[in-house]
Formats: sequence, C-alpha cells, structure tokens
Amino acid sequence: MFEAKEIIYQNHHWVSLVFLAILIFLAWAKVLYKDKLLHTALLFVAKKYLFIYFNKEKNNILNLFQFLLFIVQILTLSLVLYFANYLWQFSDRLNAFNGYLLLVAGTGLYFCLRYLIGLFIAEIFNIESNYSRIVYDKVNYFNNLILWILPFLLLSAYANSYQDLFLKTTFLFLVILLILRYILVLVNNKKLIVNNLFYFILYLCALEIAPLAIIFKLTI
Repeated sequence: MFEAKEIIYQNHHWVSLVFLAILIFLAWAKVLYKDKLLHTALLFVAKKYLFIYFNKEKNNILNLFQFLLFIVQILTLSLVLYFANYLWQFSDRLNAFNGYLLLVAGTGLYFCLRYLIGLFIAEIFNIESNYSRIVYDKVNYFNNLILWILPFLLLSAYANSYQDLFLKTTFLFLVILLILRYILVLVNNKKLIVNNLFYFILYLCALEIAPLAIIFKLTI
C-alpha cells in the first residue's frame, strides 16, 4: 500500500488539474442552472424533483445541463478507477496520466455506446418512451451519485495519513450508492418494468453487461 500512496502523491500536479476542471464544469452548471443542480444533489432523498424535471424536459437528456454533468461524471469516475488501479494494481497500462486518459476514453466510450445501443434497441422494439423514462432516471441518479462521491474522492486524494483507508471507504460508499441508485430506479419504474419484463431483461444484457465487458477487454 505504501507504493500506491507514493505514486499518487507524485502525480498530484495533474490530479489537481483534473479536480480543477471538474470544479469549473460544476461552477458553470451552477451559474446557468443553480436550482436544478441543487435539486439534482438531493434526488436520493427528494425524488419529487426527478418527476418535476422529467415533465418539464419531456424525457430529453441531451441538453447543456446534462452535458456539463456528463463531463463531470467521466472525469470523476475515471479518477475513481485510476485510484482503484493504484491500490489493487489491475493493469500497468492504467498507471500515471496516460493511464488516466485511457480510462477517460474508455469510460466515455462505454456510456456513449450504451446510450446509442439502447436507442437502437428501443427503436427496433418500439419502446422509445419506456426507454427514455428509465434512462432519464438512471442518468439523473448517477449525476446525484457523482456529486455525493466527489467530496470523498477529493479528501481521499489529498489525505496525508491513512490514504488507502480513505480510498477504500470512498469505494465502499460508491458501491452503496450504486446499489441505492438501482433500487430507486426499479422502485420508480416497477410498473413499467413488470409490464415489459422481456425488454428489461434484454436491456440488462445488452446495455449493462455487454458494453462493460467490451470496454474492460479493450482497456485491460
């Protein structure tokens, strides 16, 4: 664990720039969408805002607010994966700044592929509205998750003592939030899922498992 902490410390110069970029995009989102950003941060405990904005935006996740938070998602999640790799050494290719850029590319490609494949499948089976509803929930809950995990990640990156403990706590918190996110998505759309169980199973296989396996194979 000492070696991992030493490597992370040596790379603080570019890690700090990544955090700065994340804060800039968040600041941009706050200036343009102050209330919406606040409500997004509260979705785990106040899901009413999810339905309010869903009706206002008419299922549309292709807007400037979502684009800004998508960039924050990619940068933050890639940092999480980068630190995880240094703790557990999954692959030497993911070390240093070049490894982080590879993670950014892989993470961005994964989310884009998943969304495009989902649109294609929804078009084939004529379930665009159902797909849009679930995707809207998942995207916004994931935005909420990223906003919650970011302070823990920031603290873990700059902790001088017990850094590995802080990082492991951050990863555990992330897993808990991911599980909570899926539970909330299922609860919010339980009638929709039960009535379209075949398509939901297809969605899990095609959009949750297959793209992740492809990106993991290409990256590692």
